[in-house]
Amino acid sequence: MFGFPPMPPFEGLHPIVVHFPIGILLIAWLPMLIGLVDRKRRNTWFASAAMLLVVGTIAAFVAVLTGEAAEDIVGATSQVVNEAIHEHEETAERARNLFLASTLIFLMVWGVYNKVAETKKPMILTSGTALVTIVYLFAVMALTNAGHQGGVLVHQHGLHAPLGGTPGASSVIDDGIGGYKDDDDD
Repeated sequence: MFGFPPMPPFEGLHPIVVHFPIGILLIAWLPMLIGLVDRKRRNTWFASAAMLLVVGTIAAFVAVLTGEAAEDIVGATSQVVNEAIHEHEETAERARNLFLASTLIFLMVWGVYNKVAETKKPMILTSGTALVTIVYLFAVMALTNAGHQGGVLVHQHGLHAPLGGTPGASSVIDDGIGGYKDDDDD
């Protein structure tokens, strides 16, 4: 009753891993925005934003890798499903790359902001904010589209990654639930 479920194979990690970059990267704007407003603790807020961007971007790389592994086991399907998988993969790679760019730009702007004289800080903050915002918004659009396309693959086309550590292990859950006996039936 207590314990961990079986560890899925690498290609089965995609449904688990994919939610981390979505959640982390879609909230990274909040400490960025607070850092723009809260001058006193700006560097603390920007450090939080940087951490979210870096961790979320790394998670995006892992999500793409596990998605490619899951794609390899799908096998031959219909042309419609193959096109949907390809579009999901392309959009996810685009999101990953845009978040990598957004993260690097944010880190560069923050680094330059901390190195320049006080008189140049407003210009760096304004132009840097505009650049980071533009790239970040495109990345968010790509990420939400990739997530939507992944949902279509699962809920409309019925594709699922293997969840059990061994073939057929996911059916253990069904057997356990379906095989439950009520002792009060006497």
